[in-house]
Amino acid sequence: LLLCSAPGHDVSGRVEAMAKSESKELLSVAMGSAEGYRTAENFIATASKRGTWVMLKNCHLCTDWLEDTLVKMLQSLNAGTHQDFRIFITSEISPKLPTALLQISDIIVAESPTGIKASLSRFFSSISGERFSNSVQNRLYLILGWVHSVIQERLRFMPHGWSEQYGFTEADAIHALDVIDSLVDDACGKRQNLDPEKLPWEAIRTTLCKGVFGGRITGDSDQDILDNLVNKTFVPQAFDVDFKLADVDGAPVLPEGSSKDEVFAWIDSLPSQNPPTWIGLDETAEIARDHMMAESVVKKYGIVINALSDD
Repeated sequence: LLLCSAPGHDVSGRVEAMAKSESKELLSVAMGSAEGYRTAENFIATASKRGTWVMLKNCHLCTDWLEDTLVKMLQSLNAGTHQDFRIFITSEISPKLPTALLQISDIIVAESPTGIKASLSRFFSSISGERFSNSVQNRLYLILGWVHSVIQERLRFMPHGWSEQYGFTEADAIHALDVIDSLVDDACGKRQNLDPEKLPWEAIRTTLCKGVFGGRITGDSDQDILDNLVNKTFVPQAFDVDFKLADVDGAPVLPEGSSKDEVFAWIDSLPSQNPPTWIGLDETAEIARDHMMAESVVKKYGIVINALSDD
């Protein structure tokens, strides 16, 4: 199965969540290096006999290897291949993907709908259901999902959202889930009845700002934006009734309860499109973005016309 997506839209988390929910062993490797190629070849050889799953990530970075090695390996699989063997190949959409691979693959193009609601829905669909066992941690997950969605949405408004096209992905947010769980367990143990006031708020904020998300940021002004976003949402007051996620009119308010059903119902209740004020930009940001897109289309049209004229 070949999973193609736009740059910055990482679908590997969904494959990992599916493998976990189906109790399937999944071997995954990030491609792009000689070590990755050797690991991938070993994984495929083993999994094809044992009937387990393999995921090759970021395969747009190794299109020559795909054509020279992977296609031949897949074509050589015979009747002795275990019927439960599956291989998932993730890649950014690229004209360099070999035709032979496209011909032997089932292809899914994973588009990335825009908006806070769509981003939250994608993120929460990648979290295994068993993780939602504690309502306090569920609320932390919801706050994290909001922060992740704002970060992603601001990428659409370059250069006003961020000064650079940082490589934020869904994998960052999934990693943040593990970080939050680890910090909470270290501070509070694995108790079910957690006191929001005693959560390790400072440690969570620092780790997200300096490591998980902040590790990708190079500009001081962008770091200030991230710090402000995290410091205003990861606070004990987030457990109060009617806690607003942004200091603007019409901004969403967190749900009163944080059970799994209440979290998902709250996400479903959000509008499909949100104003740029929700992500810290003024109302003219959408107009400026539309103008930039229009200019880009005109420029690309001119390049095509010139190329045709030259022919």
